[in-house]
Amino acid sequence: MKKLLFILLAIVCCVLQSAAQDMRSLFLNAPDEIFPLLTKSNRADCIDYVDAGMEARVTNRLDGTSHLNKLTDDYFYMQVSSSSWCEAKLLPLGEDTLICMIKGVEAEAADSRLQFYDSKWNRLDADTFFREPAIAEFFLSADSAARHAGLCDIYLVKYSFSQDDKVLKAEYTMPAYMNVDDAAVVAPLLRVLTYRWDGKRFIRE
Repeated sequence: MKKLLFILLAIVCCVLQSAAQDMRSLFLNAPDEIFPLLTKSNRADCIDYVDAGMEARVTNRLDGTSHLNKLTDDYFYMQVSSSSWCEAKLLPLGEDTLICMIKGVEAEAADSRLQFYDSKWNRLDADTFFREPAIAEFFLSADSAARHAGLCDIYLVKYSFSQDDKVLKAEYTMPAYMNVDDAAVVAPLLRVLTYRWDGKRFIRE
């Protein structure tokens, strides 16, 4: 009887340990297609540098520089190249852990998209967890959105996470792509949208 209880306890511990993955282990063991510019060795080196209190810079597959700016139990931010970044947050979803990732690029204006994965890095339908805002929602009023629709006809949105809580922010970045005069008119009419994770999806505040 004692032997059976010991075996059951060992199984439970193994299950709990595998379920309680943190960002460190998920970042290290992600499939190569998640981070195409970074080898597993790159990612392991970044973690070692962070642990040693050093600047976590590595040479990526294209001989460029990638920099792991922040790594905690449930969050990371990485400058993948001079014009691209990746940011991720772990979110509770029932008995599982949801990985919400932002991949972005920046030229004249920043643009990014959200991707969702389960704890085994299986891609999930983003619409299940988040409704992408329309351009008009970034304006302070519907009237302003209607009057300036002609200037704001490209969907450029920069998403970002709060490091300390389950908050997602969305900023319309089209003004950075406009000429100076148009940007001066449009930018004051815009707002940053804030969303909070409710355990099942991001809800706008």
